[in-house]
Amino acid sequence: MFDTYHFQRVYPPVKKCTPLLALLFLALSVPAWALDCVLLQSSPLKPYEEARQGFENGWFGQQHSSSGPKSIISGNNVTHILLSEQQTTNDFSLKKQLQGARLVVTIGDQALEFVRGLRGVPVIYLLAPSAPPSLPKNFVGIEMRIQPSRQLAAINRALPKVRTIGVLYNPSKSGRWVQEALLSPVNSVQTMLFKKFDKQTGVPGALQELTGKIDAYWLLPDPQLITPQVLGSLFEFSMRYRVPIISFSEKYLAQGAALAVTFDTADLGAQAAELGANLARNGLDQDTPALIPPRKVRVLANPTVLMRLDFPFDPSGIDETYIPEVGR
Repeated sequence: MFDTYHFQRVYPPVKKCTPLLALLFLALSVPAWALDCVLLQSSPLKPYEEARQGFENGWFGQQHSSSGPKSIISGNNVTHILLSEQQTTNDFSLKKQLQGARLVVTIGDQALEFVRGLRGVPVIYLLAPSAPPSLPKNFVGIEMRIQPSRQLAAINRALPKVRTIGVLYNPSKSGRWVQEALLSPVNSVQTMLFKKFDKQTGVPGALQELTGKIDAYWLLPDPQLITPQVLGSLFEFSMRYRVPIISFSEKYLAQGAALAVTFDTADLGAQAAELGANLARNGLDQDTPALIPPRKVRVLANPTVLMRLDFPFDPSGIDETYIPEVGR
């Protein structure tokens, strides 16, 4: 029945194994529909692949480091299903098999949407920015949002000379985030200037009000603030007034952002594996939060932009540097 699906059963590394033992191991392995863990991935996008690899490494590591019978955690394998390669006519059979799993992990919005009707099985989801605000109690998410206090601490380490930060924000999208940021003092950051923004045409005027008053600009993940038109105004402002832009995603480093404070995709997968091993042992209880913040913050910098702006930075506060391609 499972032959209709594109799946990959992943086993922990074995140092020595004869062909006969390998065949015996496969013959005795747990059926796909009885597996402890099914990993449902939306598509083969790079971030999803990084999260998958992080999960598999973490999952097998949990098996080796745990005490007690390994069967409590896993049947020594993870069934990996790539949702983008499935036939829509097979949806019912696939959902039936997921219902028989002990744990389901989804990567991406599409995978989460596919299992939203699943009940009675713990579901861990990650890299799903469109996840609804409320899900059934058997769903636990690792959010993509990093608390402002942790971002500010990372900015402080990488750009210790920043004293004042400017932010354009939409109250309906980022009001809660702004309140948290205002309550998150950091040693070097003395002032944060927040300007309300609700129309793209208002960007130049709003930026003009920040001219000469800020050391850095903080780009928020608001759809209205990351359109090509708005980003063009921001990067022009950055170069003209030597104000580094701090973004939430590394993809903006190629366009002219100086710093990106984001999560570690592979570690999100490893974090999901740790959480999944705990759920496999103990199950869901009332103390299990519906959303868990990412445990690791990753800081990337574009040193070319920082040097062009003549802005000092501390290499010890940077995890990785962006190197532009030749001719870019």
